[in-house]
Amino acid sequence: MRMLEFYAYHSPLRNIHPIEKIVFALIPLILNILFQNIYTSLFIFFIMVVITIIFGKIPVRIYWKLLLIPVAFLLSSILVILLSFTESPLEGAIFQSIIGPVVISIMKESIEKALTLFSVSLSSISCLYFLILTTTIQDVLFGLQCLKVPQVLLDLIALIYRFIFLFLDSSRTIFLAQKARLGHGSSIKTIKSIGLIISALFVKVFHEMKDLNNAVNARSLNGYIAVIARTIRFSRSRWIFIMLISILIIAFNFTVGRAG
Repeated sequence: MRMLEFYAYHSPLRNIHPIEKIVFALIPLILNILFQNIYTSLFIFFIMVVITIIFGKIPVRIYWKLLLIPVAFLLSSILVILLSFTESPLEGAIFQSIIGPVVISIMKESIEKALTLFSVSLSSISCLYFLILTTTIQDVLFGLQCLKVPQVLLDLIALIYRFIFLFLDSSRTIFLAQKARLGHGSSIKTIKSIGLIISALFVKVFHEMKDLNNAVNARSLNGYIAVIARTIRFSRSRWIFIMLISILIIAFNFTVGRAG
């Protein structure tokens, strides 16, 4: 989280209006979900990765390191779709293995579904990574406010984001204190220490939330009001670029994507 925030604050694209970046991330994301095409998803993934790395000045090593985290979850999800567990062999299976009373099969249709899921998910992640790595949370909230998102949702987003860091910092502090006192010397001590960390975190977050609520009420504020407005102008050239990229994706889907 700290690394994502660091690159967002130091990104050369930070001074671009957040609405432009939100729209640029959402349009390929929506098209990717609508088309559900492997080749189109890979094309969108390539575009977003290139723009994020080149224009966002994100090191390639860091980007691929961040990408490995969701890929690990995707692979576990794909295995569930890819493998079929039955009591009898299936006709037309590409691969079959009998383990006791269970027959593990891989069908051609399941491979296509798994590849589609993987490519669409990976492409969607690249769209979100573009927004996360080039836009701070304050700019995201400012952009959502410009789009007339209700203030209650903006307050919830800001509070959740704030308490994520509170969870991380508090858990790290407690973990280091436990480790210094040999609280993780054995597996039994580790389990007990993790339970103490979880209970202490909930108590600390509850008190922090209560103090924050009292501070907001003491100032007679209508909500948390976490949005900081910035004077940023729209750019006609950037909107044209967004439109051209969108048209390029649509054209690719109905030509190369359909042909593939």
